[in-house]
Order: sequence, then C-alpha cells, then structure tokens
Amino acid sequence: MRSALLPAAVLALLTSCSPGNDRQNDTGMANDASGGMSSRDTAPSSVPAPAGTDTGGSAEATPAAILSQMNVANTMEIQLSRMASKQATTPAVKRIATQLVTDHSKNRREVTALAKKLNVSLTPASGGNVSASDSAAMPDELQGKSGSEFDRSFVQHQVQLHENNIQKIQSQLLPAVQEPQLKAYLQKTLKEMQGHLATLEKTEQQISS
Repeated sequence: MRSALLPAAVLALLTSCSPGNDRQNDTGMANDASGGMSSRDTAPSSVPAPAGTDTGGSAEATPAAILSQMNVANTMEIQLSRMASKQATTPAVKRIATQLVTDHSKNRREVTALAKKLNVSLTPASGGNVSASDSAAMPDELQGKSGSEFDRSFVQHQVQLHENNIQKIQSQLLPAVQEPQLKAYLQKTLKEMQGHLATLEKTEQQISS
C-alpha cells in the first residue's frame, strides 16, 4: 500500500493492537489499529544498532524516523481495515476489522502527540505525509476475493502482519531506541499488538471451524 512513499530501509510499524483498550473514535490504535508498508511487514525493516556501533550509514532509529513510519503504518492499517469492515461477511471479522480501525486511529493520535512532545516533525521524506484520505491498495492475497474466502484471507493476513511486527519491535526497535518516552510508547504498542494478535487468532479459529 503506497510503499513508494517509504524509505527502502524502513518498514512502517503497526501500532496499537489490543482490543479492549480505551476505545476512542476514529484515529488510533489501541482503539485504532495498524497497517503497513507491505502486505507482510509494517515495522522498520532495518534498524541501526545502538549508539556506538558502526552501522555503515543504514536507516536511522531516530524518534522522527520511527514516529513518521508509525504514522504511515497506522494510516495504512486504518485504510485496509476500514475496507475490510465493509467487505467482510462474517460478524466476527467485521468486529475485528472495526476494532483495528479504532485502535490504530487512537495509536496514530498518540504518535502525533508524542511527536509534539519530543519536538520532532512527521516528515514527508519518512512517509509522514500519508493521510487518512489517501486510498490504500488491497494486498495481493486479498484481491479478487469475496465472502468467506475474503474473511479468512484478511484474518490470516493480519495474523502474519502482527506476528512480524511484534518480532521487529522486540528484536530491532526496542534495543535500538534510547529516548525514554519513545521506548515507553513502543512497549505499550507492543502489548496492544499482542492483544490484537490474540483476538485475530481467536477469530481465525472461529471462522475456520
């Protein structure tokens, strides 16, 4: 989905995934959830080693870069999940798609607030200019599908996406981030994503039985 807007070395991070967190309308993750740069990944694909390590000029794990990518990831997840909530035919899938929209919207608001606190800009160069009004492309594995086939594929897609992003946050982003507030945000987002994953896996079992 509009991956051309993202730097090659960075995959956007999904944010907020736990169903049941504060539910606020239309923008974030924990009550607005998240989408990514590609059909499989949304977290930065290449995060530089912690300070003091020679990275050879690879992507930066700066607050501005990470938050810009999180902003894009949330926006794309909102777009995809909003489309899925309309196209899905199974009540359980409609519910999780709607929850993802709500949670990622809330998370996106949190990204904006944190960027202001840290006095950093969500820059277009880092993909920060993607807006909710931009259209998202349906991932290849969902194109041309409808009914129960679409429902199963959407849930499977989201399960894989969340698993990938959880792993990236744990193994790449958190070890590389030094800024305390950004680290706390990522830790919170990680828990929310794990909550989303649990709900997605439960939904997957329901529609497969």
